[in-house]
Amino acid sequence: MTHPYLSRMNIESIAKEISMQYKAALVPQKHLCYYVDPVALANELGLAIVYRNLSENGTILGLTSPNEGCITILDYKMEESIFFLDGQTILIEDRLRNHPKNRGKLNFTIAHEIAHQVIYRRFPEYYACQYRMVCDYRSPQARVQDWHEWQADALGAAILLPEDAVRDAMFFFGLGEKMFVLSKKYSPNKF
Repeated sequence: MTHPYLSRMNIESIAKEISMQYKAALVPQKHLCYYVDPVALANELGLAIVYRNLSENGTILGLTSPNEGCITILDYKMEESIFFLDGQTILIEDRLRNHPKNRGKLNFTIAHEIAHQVIYRRFPEYYACQYRMVCDYRSPQARVQDWHEWQADALGAAILLPEDAVRDAMFFFGLGEKMFVLSKKYSPNKF
């Protein structure tokens, strides 16, 4: 069984379905969706979010698994303890929620782990028990090399950026219908 390789179009299609589910459940009718609350989305998808210390140095930001299993985390004294993952739980580094400056990183980490769970659910044959895995999200220092992580990053970003918000922002900034790269270096007067 090969790993599902999802294109950007596949990922955007999945994100659109998730967005429609989110909007149907959590956005009033006839309102545009400008913000996705990843915690509310997780709840809507039947996922639990639990905050714990995942590493001594804070480099592991999130963990999840499609299967049941025990993993090692740190307790409140920063001593190793065992945590039971039930296949529907997302573990998030506790330090992320304790600092307001980390709100964006917290939201993206939750969305990234939701993306793993969504992909697991779409391709259960690949993520069956014989293919046990725990995906952890580490603070990226370089380009993502792992295909699982790239897909989760791309889907997480697409989940957090609702189409309504992107289209309205493009209109507001006069960008038209097509997305272009904006850069201070190449277009300082328009940035």
